Amino acid sequence: MKAAPTSTKPKGDAILKAAMQLFLQHGYALTTMDEVARVAGVTKQTVYSHHRSKEQLFTNMLSALCNRDMPSQKQLDNPNTPFEVLLEKIGLVVLNAITSPEGLGATRLVIAESANHPELAELYYTRGTKQLVQLLTDFIASQKRRKVIAVKDPESSASYFLAMLKGQYYVRMMLRVKPVPTKKQKEAHVREVVRIFMHLYGIKNPISTSSVL
Repeated sequence: MKAAPTSTKPKGDAILKAAMQLFLQHGYALTTMDEVARVAGVTKQTVYSHHRSKEQLFTNMLSALCNRDMPSQKQLDNPNTPFEVLLEKIGLVVLNAITSPEGLGATRLVIAESANHPELAELYYTRGTKQLVQLLTDFIASQKRRKVIAVKDPESSASYFLAMLKGQYYVRMMLRVKPVPTKKQKEAHVREVVRIFMHLYGIKNPISTSSVL
């Protein structure tokens, strides 16, 4: 009887964690695959078995950041959970991701290095912003098919939702303008964004809005 193969997930997670640390600390150009391997505690061959190039490693790091803590497909497909509750969960995950030290650091890194590495801006948009919009679009489209919301263009409404989520908090945190919003303030902001969204697209009993910012 053959022994079960050893899972590569712990090594994969260690590589992504090391990459995040090094990219944000040293920048894209000065980060090497050798250093990623050293910090992750694996061989360089192991790093290349997960990511064929530094560019792909950076891309996969962005994807992992976008998907971190996102509700599972099973949770999103649960017909017993109200749409507003699911949208709040997704909204809070997205807001926490883009305003996390890693999320803000990745954005600042791309802005700083885009002149010398324009490909990073394209990767950031494709595997960062565009991927977040696609995740929201797919979810909203699935709820539209269930006739939970009255949305004509799921992608457009997803873009509006993401823009509202960012609000002033994202800009303030990007610019390092204090005070940093508390957990309760973020949660209140997400609830208000969902109320606005439902006021625009909800089929039954649109929710009135009031400013919390």
